[in-house]
Amino acid sequence: MTARVLPRFAVIAVLVVAVFASGATATWLWLNEEPPSSLAESRPAADARVNYREFSDSRTVALRVESVPDSRLESGVAGRVTHSACTPGSVIVSGSTPASVDGRPLVALATDPPLWRDLRSGDEGDDVTGLQKELARLGYATKADGKVGARTLSAVADLFKRAGDRTADSTIVEAGRIVWLASVSVAIASCDVKAGARVDAGAALASIAGGTTRVSVTDTSADFSGAKWTLTVDSVAVPLDATGDVSDPLALAELAAAPSFVRAAARSNATADTADAENGAGAFRGTVALAEPIKVGAVPPSSVYSITGAEGCVASEGEALHVTIVGSQLGQTFVLFQEGRRPATVRISDSERPLCS
Repeated sequence: MTARVLPRFAVIAVLVVAVFASGATATWLWLNEEPPSSLAESRPAADARVNYREFSDSRTVALRVESVPDSRLESGVAGRVTHSACTPGSVIVSGSTPASVDGRPLVALATDPPLWRDLRSGDEGDDVTGLQKELARLGYATKADGKVGARTLSAVADLFKRAGDRTADSTIVEAGRIVWLASVSVAIASCDVKAGARVDAGAALASIAGGTTRVSVTDTSADFSGAKWTLTVDSVAVPLDATGDVSDPLALAELAAAPSFVRAAARSNATADTADAENGAGAFRGTVALAEPIKVGAVPPSSVYSITGAEGCVASEGEALHVTIVGSQLGQTFVLFQEGRRPATVRISDSERPLCS
């Protein structure tokens, strides 16, 4: 009986050992097996790919047509007209010389309000501010602070010297020698005097045809300096100047083919008062865009840091790259990389970002 019992115990022992071994193996495998990728804990990406695209910054803007009634160019001084640039149908622009009296040139300027007095150092007023703004538009480094200083006097003297006045005085702005324009360019309807004729102060030199003088973007926050922009109205495209205006007579003539412009101009001409634009006279809409699209990088907003104004940095491969923010759309920030850099990726994690110096 003992011989039969021993084998049974042996079999049971072997089974116990096998079960234990298989359990231990399963436990080890369970503890050491990697979870499926679908169940693994996700880790946030540290970098994002930069997508490059053409960017024209196209946007819809509110516009306003400005019109003026018929008017005339006047001489502020008496004397004999020794030169006249007047020709019916021609254009007189701000900063030019429409005529000379007693051998000294008169300079046309579009100021708001008209210059009504002689100006000397220290004089202040709205007329000074208007003069300074127009001088700045003409390219002079004048600050529109409403006070006559050395820069204002020097700029006016330079205008007259360029016109051929060798006796230009840099201590005074002679209001009588400045011909006021209602806009930066006016069309001559007729010439009232010829070279050789005598004129009194206040006499008409030429008659100006009224009508549209300017189309302006009414969004004062828009900045059109530093690049060339195009305004499109009903498929008619014309260049926009750095102040957000269209004042060139040729460009205005092209806009005359756009129905929206024609309707707005008719309303504006009916009032001949730019203040009525607030009531809808002369108001319409158009589209502005960069004349030449630029290549920009589309990056996540979180990748741009140390932002000051439109300037900031992105990090790529451990290096801080300076960028200019030019726009944003649908969760993307459009940046222009400085120094011609074009990284493939940018860092979106706050960690390991180099200083933006």
